[in-house]
Amino acid sequence: MAQSAPTHDPTPDAELDELVGAFDAFVKAAKRSRARAEPGGAALTSSQVDLLHPLLDCEPGGLGLRELARLVGIAAPTATRMVDGLECRGFVTRARDPEDGRAVRIALTAEGTEVLLERRAQMLARRRAMFDLLTPSERRAAAKVLARLATAFERS
Repeated sequence: MAQSAPTHDPTPDAELDELVGAFDAFVKAAKRSRARAEPGGAALTSSQVDLLHPLLDCEPGGLGLRELARLVGIAAPTATRMVDGLECRGFVTRARDPEDGRAVRIALTAEGTEVLLERRAQMLARRRAMFDLLTPSERRAAAKVLARLATAFERS
């Protein structure tokens, strides 16, 4: 006797829809919060912080432009434009790659490192204040969920 294929319920899963809606609201709120955290006189925008962050932990001599762009998840031409502005402001240097004279390496200057660390400390303080609103059990649950979501993002 052949078994029939399981039927697919076309009715939307209300819990999943609620989660998707909550996630969308969270992302929008995070974007608005990030924009508010960038006052007009901020030394670095959040996008610039994202671009420069990999340079803090890299080998001496910096990173290649394409590698930096890949690590941040942006196109190389976008990274080039951002680096141009950051170089003019004295936050990064650009030097020929000693192993490949056609390539350039991007590195933080002392001023760039100082400004980046200051901005990161401000962002961390804002996040800690936000997470302080949660109970310890909510923080533990959120950490687990966020770790699983990060993994899912990396796989998709």
